[in-house]
Amino acid sequence: MTKLILLGGFLGSGKTTFMVKAASLLEQQGMKVSVISNDQGDTLVDTMYSRWEGLDSHEVSGGCFCCRFPDFLDTLKAVIAETGPDVIIAEAVGSCTDLAATVINPLVSFHQDTVEVKAYLSLVDGLRMQKEYLEMDLINPSLPGEVLISHQIRESEVLVLSKSDLLDEAQCGKSLDYLKQLNSRAINFVCSSRTGEGLEALLEASLKGFPLDFTDRVPIDYQVYAEAEAAYGWYNGSWTIESTGTVDPMDVSFPLMESFRNPELGEVAHAKVLLVTPLGGMKVSFVMGHIQADDINVPEGEVKEIRIVLNIRSACSPQVIEKHVESVQAAQKEEGFTIRDYTWNSLVPSPPEPYYS
Repeated sequence: MTKLILLGGFLGSGKTTFMVKAASLLEQQGMKVSVISNDQGDTLVDTMYSRWEGLDSHEVSGGCFCCRFPDFLDTLKAVIAETGPDVIIAEAVGSCTDLAATVINPLVSFHQDTVEVKAYLSLVDGLRMQKEYLEMDLINPSLPGEVLISHQIRESEVLVLSKSDLLDEAQCGKSLDYLKQLNSRAINFVCSSRTGEGLEALLEASLKGFPLDFTDRVPIDYQVYAEAEAAYGWYNGSWTIESTGTVDPMDVSFPLMESFRNPELGEVAHAKVLLVTPLGGMKVSFVMGHIQADDINVPEGEVKEIRIVLNIRSACSPQVIEKHVESVQAAQKEEGFTIRDYTWNSLVPSPPEPYYS
């Protein structure tokens, strides 16, 4: 039977990179793997990136797995029927929580004949831990954002301290100590998708299976949960820039990423960009002011045309993000580029209404 590994964790915690690297590693070991991305909107960098990496990729858009559980279940069944994977790795929306109650429990209780749930992993961003979480009161949370993040950490049986390549030994130790205070029963792993540290051991343990007893859990106040999600504007868009001469994609990507330091955007929880050219492309992320090229396969040389796919989740209104993107495009026009085929959608997430409660 197909095994399922579900990924949770806050925006920018590295779920997509983890999913792609994990799937690629399992395929190298001879397993057939499919992945499922999830988002409040559409035009997902995650799905395009994973397909670009050669993975069998699918998506559930328009809401989180918990609120679109029938769609998630239908996708699981369709993937299993069409490709028969050994393993499916699914990543939930980064602002989502209560997945143990609304996704794992229903799958285990009512759909064991469809998929074998092996692990629910919550990724905790090591960089965000140092810059933000250690300053929050996640033990006795009161603010909506604190409640959301605290619940994500406390509901899981397995916590993965991600981006360990950005931490020194002392920072890593302090982070793990704090996670133990928040969730003493959880099994903790330290992992870097970029270097591969801890990834193989985590996957081996995940396929063997972790405890999935979520019956005795503190419930989350859904009104507070809704307020936490509504604090962020969501924007997904794409456009093509065309030059009369040639351009190096690197010269386009980093000015774009640097633009997200604009204070009008508030805290950019996560921005990710996929640049696609006739010769290849690259994926770049912006989290907590840190810019990282997750994958680069652009051959040496310059191109005349680049397709830009952009997903942003930021603590401001969607209209502010739209205005910012328009200013980026105006700057690109001043650089001599022609802008065409611009499509976009933006939103504030609706209050969560899980299929199972």
